[in-house]
Amino acid sequence: SFFYCDPPYFETESYYKNVGEDGFTEKDHVRLRDALLRIDGKFLLSYNDCEFIRSLYDAPGIQTEAFTRINNIKQRYDNGAQFPEILIANYDLHEREKNAPSQLNLFGEGGFME
Repeated sequence: SFFYCDPPYFETESYYKNVGEDGFTEKDHVRLRDALLRIDGKFLLSYNDCEFIRSLYDAPGIQTEAFTRINNIKQRYDNGAQFPEILIANYDLHEREKNAPSQLNLFGEGGFME
């Protein structure tokens, strides 16, 4: 099985009051981590890139990769504003690239058979 999770970002939990009386709490972040570390399958998780989340998922077999994306909320006021995010997985995030078939080239760099 494969699980993709996009939980409320850490320290933005107050925006998610519809998920319970207290919203999505720090305990919920820990519970999610505990559940994902026990699953029988692969998971991919996207989060905001912060020290709490990095330390929470600092475990054997877990890979992380940081990247930035356009911050849609700030675009109105700050064109090009970027938002740091992190992907967290229990498998090699570059697995597909490494196993991708490559095309055999019959010609040298100049385009002619050598």
